[in-house]
Amino acid sequence: MIVLIAGPGKPPRSTQGLGLPYLAAVLEEAGVKVKIFDLYPPSEDTDNPDVLDQRLADEIAQEQPALVGVTIHTPFYVERVRLAKYLRKRLPDTLLVAGGHHPSAEPADLLQCSEYDVCVIGEGEETLLEIAEFVEKGKKQRAADWLGNIRGVVYKQGSRIVQNPTRPPVLDLDTLPFPSHHLLGLENYAPNSNLGIKSQGILTYRGCPMRCAFCLNPQGQRVRRRSPPRVADEMMQVVERFGVRGFNFYDNLFGLNRKHATAVCEEILVRRLDVEWDCWTAGSLVDAELAEKMKKAGCVRVGFGAESGDDEVLERSHRALTASQHQEGIKILKAMGLKVDAFFMIGLPGESEQSVRRTVEFAKSCTADEVFLSIHRPYPGTAVWRNPKAYGVKIVRGPDFQAYLETENLSRAAIWEQARWAGEELKRCGIKSDFLRCDRYAWE
Repeated sequence: MIVLIAGPGKPPRSTQGLGLPYLAAVLEEAGVKVKIFDLYPPSEDTDNPDVLDQRLADEIAQEQPALVGVTIHTPFYVERVRLAKYLRKRLPDTLLVAGGHHPSAEPADLLQCSEYDVCVIGEGEETLLEIAEFVEKGKKQRAADWLGNIRGVVYKQGSRIVQNPTRPPVLDLDTLPFPSHHLLGLENYAPNSNLGIKSQGILTYRGCPMRCAFCLNPQGQRVRRRSPPRVADEMMQVVERFGVRGFNFYDNLFGLNRKHATAVCEEILVRRLDVEWDCWTAGSLVDAELAEKMKKAGCVRVGFGAESGDDEVLERSHRALTASQHQEGIKILKAMGLKVDAFFMIGLPGESEQSVRRTVEFAKSCTADEVFLSIHRPYPGTAVWRNPKAYGVKIVRGPDFQAYLETENLSRAAIWEQARWAGEELKRCGIKSDFLRCDRYAWE
């Protein structure tokens, strides 16, 4: 038995990642028994995260898994390290494997500071399958005897940390089985807040050629696309098998390849799929023709990563898009009757009081249905984290990879003040807006 942990959260859930369902699908195809835990056990008596982790570890221990895989993103570093402690106590001989953004960025530190045995770097389907086959077939002996031959892992070898050669990403995504949606318990999911109906995540490609300073892209810059018929086949399966007709396209930028995005929409239309979906884009990647196809194919909402209304900030952040391109893109989407939610970050490289004001003016005039603000938080593995001086910023780090950024022009206090002003100004002007993420730490 292989156990994979996503989240977890308290019931009900309305969104889910695709990483673990893809991993589970590859394992199941190879005949490996898999179970995904994406919810805490029912715990109406408490919201104490420490207790919830202990109860989850108890439930997982009942399965007596040979391997437990855990997805870790930096904001949940403390929680996932704590969960590993409880898992190790209950399952002393089980291999604990970490994957996701944080292990890909900081594998050595994670292994040294937690109970995890192995970190999988980047895309994990082929890597985890190799590990699982050794573990499931009882071939596992000392780590040096077998892990040393598996590409794409970092692991403990006594007191040493060993990093193996990287593994190339999957080039032909159509060779991957459909994600194991049946392991997610979709029947118990709540309606997605953006669509108003139950939904399932889906991808049309992996990778991103952009070099944004604030983004960690473990799938690499090489874009690999799924064939449009394959995408539509998966959507049909989800509709017919689970009665779920909502979809969240998790592509980094829908329309990055306009021809491919158009072909996906056309495939949905040809099959007359009764679906509703949303996606993410930016700039003027979506033209009027594609927007019309999206609308006809069931798209009802677009998350728009504008990030800033100031061209210098966008350039300093290597966004490779301009404010005028963002404006044009939103205009096209709105003209087609699509709901647009625009997202901005305050505190990117080059940020100043003047650039924040340009962002607010952009947000006022861009005609988005809703505006979401965040204070930029630097993450391990990103370009700005690796070399802050190159971007003219200072990163102040606290414990457990908590961190904040100061620009040449704005201190931490000034960034908070500018964020407060931006939110108040948007509300004063009748703009529907909210704050998405504003991390504040006890140690500040």
